[in-house]
Amino acid sequence: MAVPTTTNDESEDTYAFQPANGVPKETARLDELHAGITEFFGGGLSLADLSNFRPSRILEIGSGSGAWAIQAARTYPEASVQAIDLNPIPPRPIPSNLHWQKADITQPFPFEDESFDIVHARLVMMHVPNGEDVLRRAVRLVKPGGWLFVEDPDDDRMLDGGAPLPPGMAAFVGSWLRIVRGRGAEPSIGREHGRILNSFSAFEDVHVRKVAIPISGKSHDPALKKLGLTWKVNMVRVAADLPQRFAADGITEEVAQQHLSELQDTTRNITTDFYFSFARKHRV
Repeated sequence: MAVPTTTNDESEDTYAFQPANGVPKETARLDELHAGITEFFGGGLSLADLSNFRPSRILEIGSGSGAWAIQAARTYPEASVQAIDLNPIPPRPIPSNLHWQKADITQPFPFEDESFDIVHARLVMMHVPNGEDVLRRAVRLVKPGGWLFVEDPDDDRMLDGGAPLPPGMAAFVGSWLRIVRGRGAEPSIGREHGRILNSFSAFEDVHVRKVAIPISGKSHDPALKKLGLTWKVNMVRVAADLPQRFAADGITEEVAQQHLSELQDTTRNITTDFYFSFARKHRV
């Protein structure tokens, strides 16, 4: 999901997108992205094998549209699912075992250490200042034997057939990366997952799967191709939104239109690296 944009909290302006609970188009964007990733997972909550796992408490950090938390609550109806964000989950049917709580994740979490069987954060650490510190604090929330799921990109590695992006896309993506970094966040933190997670002796099992997402849809793997086309739709939606607010930062309507033209050029082979990481703590 995503860390929310804000009202008067200290983390105001750290997230560049609009809040899902106030903008239906943003809710739809996040829901579509979740659906595409879930299909890539084969319908699961993660790439981790949870077939014999029975969690009692689950936490989603940065709930956005609520799509992952809702899926978790439906998958494990006996579990208590806690979702945190600065903005509420948009009005929609919510399972009775799902609870939302307002929280600024740049501050200490309002939970005791080792209190959740699953802790999940998708497209969150890339948006928050000192994302590595937030991730390290999230690790402490996982119970012995529990799982951490964290998913982030490395958009510095967005390429066209292994070569640099064409000029319009380079201008758009480059401006976006500068905006995020200018707010103290690291949009390519995904490539640091392995280093961060492997620094914890508490984990018995760390998996970091790097996927070159085929945004242009050029893949012989049907699941990967579908994921890539989901990413492409997401990028089209983002390109329609950002010029309204970030023209002064280089994302003008003209840049966005050139970006879209190159993105949709069928002769190109646009890819970006994404990290699906999951780690299990030692069982007592």
